[in-house]
Amino acid sequence: MTIKLGSLAADLKKEREGDWIEPKEWGGLNPEKPFEMTPLPGLALLVRSTNYPPYMTARQAALEKIKLDYPDGQVPPDAQARINGELAVQHLLLGWRGLDIEYSPDVVSNVLVAEEHRVLRDITYYCAGLVGKRKVEFVEAAAKN
Repeated sequence: MTIKLGSLAADLKKEREGDWIEPKEWGGLNPEKPFEMTPLPGLALLVRSTNYPPYMTARQAALEKIKLDYPDGQVPPDAQARINGELAVQHLLLGWRGLDIEYSPDVVSNVLVAEEHRVLRDITYYCAGLVGKRKVEFVEAAAKN
Protein backbone atom coordinates (compact mmCIF):
# COMPACT_ATOMS: atom_id res chain seq x y z
CA MET A 1 0.00 0.00 0.00
CA THR A 2 1.11 3.52 -0.73
CA ILE A 3 0.26 6.62 1.31
CA LYS A 4 -1.34 9.61 -0.39
CA LEU A 5 1.05 12.49 0.23
CA GLY A 6 -1.79 15.03 0.43
CA SER A 7 -3.36 13.16 3.35
CA LEU A 8 -0.27 13.92 5.45
CA ALA A 9 -0.57 17.67 4.88
CA ALA A 10 -2.03 19.82 7.66
CA ASP A 11 -5.16 21.88 7.08
CA LEU A 12 -3.59 25.30 7.71
CA LYS A 13 -6.91 27.13 7.54
CA LYS A 14 -8.32 25.08 10.43
CA GLU A 15 -5.05 25.38 12.36
CA ARG A 16 -5.18 29.16 12.17
CA GLU A 17 -8.91 29.90 12.28
CA GLY A 18 -9.94 27.07 14.59
CA ASP A 19 -12.14 24.00 14.38
CA TRP A 20 -14.72 22.31 16.60
CA ILE A 21 -13.24 19.23 18.26
CA GLU A 22 -15.39 16.83 20.27
CA PRO A 23 -13.39 14.83 22.82
CA LYS A 24 -15.48 11.69 23.12
CA GLU A 25 -14.15 10.61 26.53
CA TRP A 26 -11.59 11.46 29.17
CA GLY A 27 -9.79 9.39 31.78
CA GLY A 28 -9.59 9.97 35.50
CA LEU A 29 -12.93 11.75 35.99
CA ASN A 30 -14.35 9.06 38.28
CA PRO A 31 -12.31 8.80 41.52
CA GLU A 32 -13.77 5.36 42.20
CA LYS A 33 -12.50 4.09 38.84
CA PRO A 34 -9.50 6.31 38.04
CA PHE A 35 -8.40 4.29 35.01
CA GLU A 36 -11.82 4.22 33.38
CA MET A 37 -12.64 6.52 30.49
CA THR A 38 -15.67 8.73 31.10
CA PRO A 39 -17.86 9.72 28.14
CA LEU A 40 -18.18 13.46 27.46
CA PRO A 41 -21.39 13.66 25.38
CA GLY A 42 -22.07 17.07 23.91
CA LEU A 43 -18.73 18.61 24.83
CA ALA A 44 -17.00 20.41 21.96
CA LEU A 45 -14.23 22.99 21.96
CA LEU A 46 -13.53 25.51 19.22
CA VAL A 47 -9.75 25.64 19.23
CA ARG A 48 -6.81 26.64 17.12
CA SER A 49 -3.88 24.30 16.67
CA THR A 50 -0.82 24.23 18.88
CA ASN A 51 0.94 24.84 15.55
CA TYR A 52 -0.72 28.26 15.27
CA PRO A 53 2.28 30.58 14.67
CA PRO A 54 1.39 33.29 17.25
CA TYR A 55 0.89 30.57 19.89
CA MET A 56 4.25 29.00 19.06
CA THR A 57 6.00 32.39 19.33
CA ALA A 58 4.28 33.23 22.63
CA ARG A 59 5.05 29.76 24.02
CA GLN A 60 8.73 30.14 23.20
CA ALA A 61 8.81 33.56 24.90
CA ALA A 62 7.08 32.11 27.96
CA LEU A 63 9.60 29.25 28.16
CA GLU A 64 12.48 31.71 28.02
CA LYS A 65 10.88 33.82 30.77
CA ILE A 66 10.36 30.72 32.94
CA LYS A 67 14.09 30.03 32.74
CA LEU A 68 14.73 33.51 34.14
CA ASP A 69 12.01 33.38 36.79
CA TYR A 70 12.81 29.81 37.90
CA PRO A 71 16.48 29.15 37.10
CA ASP A 72 16.41 25.88 39.06
CA GLY A 73 13.67 24.59 36.75
CA GLN A 74 11.25 24.06 39.65
CA VAL A 75 8.14 25.84 38.36
CA PRO A 76 5.36 25.80 40.98
CA PRO A 77 2.10 24.19 39.79
CA ASP A 78 0.12 27.42 40.16
CA ALA A 79 2.64 29.32 38.02
CA GLN A 80 2.65 26.58 35.40
CA ALA A 81 -1.18 26.57 35.33
CA ARG A 82 -1.24 30.35 34.92
CA ILE A 83 1.29 30.31 32.06
CA ASN A 84 -0.34 27.44 30.15
CA GLY A 85 -3.80 28.87 30.81
CA GLU A 86 -2.86 32.33 29.58
CA LEU A 87 -1.39 30.87 26.39
CA ALA A 88 -4.56 28.85 25.80
CA VAL A 89 -6.80 31.86 26.49
CA GLN A 90 -4.83 34.19 24.23
CA HIS A 91 -4.24 31.82 21.33
CA LEU A 92 -6.07 28.50 21.41
CA LEU A 93 -9.56 28.32 22.95
CA LEU A 94 -12.16 30.27 20.96
CA GLY A 95 -15.39 28.73 22.23
CA TRP A 96 -17.10 25.74 23.82
CA ARG A 97 -20.37 23.84 23.81
CA GLY A 98 -21.70 21.37 26.31
CA LEU A 99 -20.65 23.05 29.57
CA ASP A 100 -23.15 24.50 32.05
CA ILE A 101 -21.58 27.95 31.74
CA GLU A 102 -21.72 29.85 28.47
CA TYR A 103 -18.36 30.61 26.88
CA SER A 104 -17.12 34.16 27.28
CA PRO A 105 -13.62 35.64 27.25
CA ASP A 106 -14.05 36.77 30.88
CA VAL A 107 -15.06 33.31 32.08
CA VAL A 108 -12.36 31.49 30.16
CA SER A 109 -9.64 33.90 31.26
CA ASN A 110 -10.42 33.06 34.90
CA VAL A 111 -11.02 29.34 34.47
CA LEU A 112 -8.10 28.24 32.31
CA VAL A 113 -5.47 29.94 34.47
CA ALA A 114 -6.76 28.34 37.69
CA GLU A 115 -4.67 25.45 38.95
CA GLU A 116 -7.79 23.44 39.88
CA HIS A 117 -9.13 23.52 36.31
CA ARG A 118 -6.30 21.40 34.93
CA VAL A 119 -8.75 18.91 33.39
CA LEU A 120 -10.34 21.54 31.13
CA ARG A 121 -6.89 22.98 30.37
CA ASP A 122 -5.63 19.49 29.45
CA ILE A 123 -8.68 18.82 27.28
CA THR A 124 -8.12 22.16 25.55
CA TYR A 125 -4.51 21.29 24.71
CA TYR A 126 -5.52 17.78 23.62
CA CYS A 127 -8.11 19.21 21.22
CA ALA A 128 -5.69 21.88 19.99
CA GLY A 129 -3.25 19.10 19.17
CA LEU A 130 -5.82 17.50 16.84
CA VAL A 131 -6.82 20.59 14.85
CA GLY A 132 -5.75 20.51 11.23
CA LYS A 133 -4.75 16.85 11.19
CA ARG A 134 -6.16 14.60 8.52
CA LYS A 135 -6.75 10.89 8.47
CA VAL A 136 -4.04 9.17 6.47
CA GLU A 137 -5.22 7.82 3.12
CA PHE A 138 -3.77 4.99 1.08
CA VAL A 139 -3.80 4.11 -2.59
CA GLU A 140 -3.73 0.56 -3.86
CA ALA A 141 -0.38 -0.46 -5.32
CA ALA A 142 -0.48 -0.71 -9.09
CA ALA A 143 -0.77 -4.27 -10.28
CA LYS A 144 2.33 -5.67 -11.98
CA ASN A 145 2.09 -5.98 -15.75
